[in-house]
Amino acid sequence: MKKELLCTAQAIIYTPDKEHFGIVPVEAMTCGTPVIAVNSGGPLESILHGETGFLCDGDANAFAGAMAKVCGQDKADAVASMGEKGKRRARELFSLEAFADSLHTSIQSLFTQH
Repeated sequence: MKKELLCTAQAIIYTPDKEHFGIVPVEAMTCGTPVIAVNSGGPLESILHGETGFLCDGDANAFAGAMAKVCGQDKADAVASMGEKGKRRARELFSLEAFADSLHTSIQSLFTQH
């Protein structure tokens, strides 16, 4: 049910301002759903402002402005492009394969240092 909601939404609004990482934006990005999030904490790692979603100051006007950029039929192509960029970013940085590659590189680095 959660994945279906994330994958069929026009965008995800993510407002927690003290999250260290926040998995919900990454889950939405894997579905190709743009994320509108607060400009602090974990979303700073996952979202590229204007490319994979929007990072907003924590006020209603900032969120409303970002929502206006993704709502409506005339925005469908831009939203789809943003979603594809988010999907690619999630796969490249946060997938199991990306974590395994990063771990492998770190372990190799330890062995070459000693």
